[in-house]
Amino acid sequence: MGFRWNSPLAQVIAVGFICFCCPGMFNALNSMGGGGQVDSKVVQNANVALYTCFAIFGLFAGAIHNKLGPKWTIFIGCAAYALYVGSLLSYNHTKKGAFTIVSGGLLGVGAGLLWTAQGAIMMAYPREKDKGKFIGYFWAIFNAGAVLGSAIAFGINFNVTEVQNLADPTYIAFLCIMVAGTLIALSLAPPGSVTHSNGDKIQIQKFPTWTGEIIAVMKLFLDWRMI
Repeated sequence: MGFRWNSPLAQVIAVGFICFCCPGMFNALNSMGGGGQVDSKVVQNANVALYTCFAIFGLFAGAIHNKLGPKWTIFIGCAAYALYVGSLLSYNHTKKGAFTIVSGGLLGVGAGLLWTAQGAIMMAYPREKDKGKFIGYFWAIFNAGAVLGSAIAFGINFNVTEVQNLADPTYIAFLCIMVAGTLIALSLAPPGSVTHSNGDKIQIQKFPTWTGEIIAVMKLFLDWRMI
């Protein structure tokens, strides 16, 4: 059977390239230390905001994903990555850290949404016998993003001999790639239209009420495995 965009494999590969463009570039940027800034204090504060919001909103991202679906959940998450890089580009010129710190917090929310949707797709779309293979495809594509991002930064800044902030073209290159990933998210197929090669649809758990979702999350804190 030929290539189908609504096949589980195509959707997993698409999510892989989305994460290649967004979290992959973010990982490359973070690996430079201080987000490419000589004075890393603002980026450190942004990281505090990022991971605080990530931890909190990650708990409720599942409910949002169930309501919005993977396309819009991932789109919002990717947009937060692009906003964060844009804030670093702005900081290069304004030296006003508030925008970067707020963007870090919003990125924490967006990352929670994106990775929740990614996890849901990875677990729901492949058949049980294919999950390991599909997960391998995803992580290979995703991690290639950090490799490419690091190569881009290395190439653009190769001739820089003085200690200085990351050059604007590097941030712009990362921003363009993240915007591309954000747009790819809009092409994701609705879960109800994703089918296996034999025509079987993927199994989708019915969306509970908001109240039921919140109660289920709260019950996790009574589970000794979580505590």
